[in-house]
This record gives sequence, C-alpha cells and structure tokens, in this order.
Amino acid sequence: MQRSSRQELQSTLEQLKIAEAELSELNRQLNTFEVAVDAQLGDLLDQLSELNAETASLDAKLRHIREERLFGSDLMQYLEGAPQSARKSNKAEIPPLGLVDRAAIHAKNGAPTGSAALPVPDIKALYRKLARRHHPDLARNSADRLAAHEQRAETNRLYQAGDIRALMRLAGMWLPYGMELPDDLAPLNGRSSAALSEQEQAQQKLKAVRVQISRLSNLPIIKLSLDVKLAQHQGRNLLREMAGELQYKVGRKVAERDYLTAQINIHGGIGDGN
Repeated sequence: MQRSSRQELQSTLEQLKIAEAELSELNRQLNTFEVAVDAQLGDLLDQLSELNAETASLDAKLRHIREERLFGSDLMQYLEGAPQSARKSNKAEIPPLGLVDRAAIHAKNGAPTGSAALPVPDIKALYRKLARRHHPDLARNSADRLAAHEQRAETNRLYQAGDIRALMRLAGMWLPYGMELPDDLAPLNGRSSAALSEQEQAQQKLKAVRVQISRLSNLPIIKLSLDVKLAQHQGRNLLREMAGELQYKVGRKVAERDYLTAQINIHGGIGDGN
C-alpha cells in the first residue's frame, strides 16, 4: 500500500511537471504575441478607448442640455434630485488609473506566511495588460466580442476593488498552493492546505494548473494569435489589416466627437450641466 501510494505520488508529480511546462510555454507564447499586438495596435486601441469615453461624456452632456431646454431647468433639477435607477453599461471601458492606492493594495494583499518572496506585480501594469488582452476590438466574431466585454467588465471590477490576487488568477499567473484559491479549487473536503497529504496537495496543484491552461487557451487573444498564423500562411498580415480597421473606427469616433462638440456649442451648452 505504501509503495502504491509512492507510485501514485510520483505519477501525479510527473503530470504536474508536464502541466507546469505547458502552462509556462503557453504564457511565453501569449506574452510574445501580446508584445506584437501592443506594438502594432496598442496606440490605436488606447486612442479608441479614450474616444469612446469622451463621446459617451459628450453625448450625456448634449442629452442633458436638450432635456433642460425641453422640460425647463426647475424640472430637471427636481428630476436629478430623485433617486436614480442603476443602469448597467454595455461597454467595459478602461476606468481612469490612479484611483487605487497601490501601496495600500500591496499591504492588504501581501504574500501569505512562508511566501514572502512571491513577486507581486504592479496592479496598474497588470490591469492594463488584462484590459488590452480582453479588448473587444481584438475579437474576430460577435461571440468573442461579447466574452471580451464580460471579461473586461470583470477586470474593471477587480481593479476598482484592488483585488490583485483575483487579477493574477484572471491573467493565468501562478499562485502558490493555498493562496486564496477560487471556490472551484478550494482545498479538498473543506480541509486546510496544511491538513492535506502530499498526494492531495499535488493533485490540487495539478488541478489548478490545468484550470489555468484551460482559461488561457480559451482567451480570444489566443484565438487571434492562431488566426494571425493562419493568415501568414496565406501571405496576409492580419495585424496590419486590423490596424487599418482600427484607424477607420478612430476616424469615425473623431467625427462623432467633433459633431457632438459642435452641437453642444450650437446649443450654448459649454459649461452648462454635466
């Protein structure tokens, strides 16, 4: 029985070694591709995000001006004082950085006892990485675009909450065993990590690595990297084509911004309302 247990442990450790190597290679390929995406599309993606936020603000301002002219300022002030129903945004734009005190976050999310050497990434850099990774304009179909919106909204929520561990998990970064694992990776039978046998700990770690591999493999940006390779075989530069598409979108957003600004000027709304 003892020999069988040792064999089981050895088998699990070998599987774990293979899985960790696969995860490491997947992360390497992903990081290499993200560098290429950032070099060719990064500025355009950032510009488009800023324009989306700017046009949304201008549109809200113009709507306020028109409603105030239609209903009168007294009624508008009364309505604005009434409780507002919560509305979900369909867009997951990048919120302004600098809203979170990184030092406080690192203190709150410091490495657990026994893992002081754990490298805790800069939360802003990690957030930008994830926001870029899940940018809807990198999706090549409607299903991936919807998934990107949902993932980006989750990234925004975690960033605002300062939950760097959850952001690390979302990024597929390895967390030491027992470091606030998600519910689907909680210690077996509700026991603490210290109460688990070496075999159980190895199994749990193997499960965690495989979950991370699955999550990374299903990212839209991974699918995009495969599309880029396929396009290369066809003699096409897909990232260059996407840059052209993004430039077109930026141009349309600039035109929309200028139109909204002109409408606000026409209505004499500069400095009025919010």
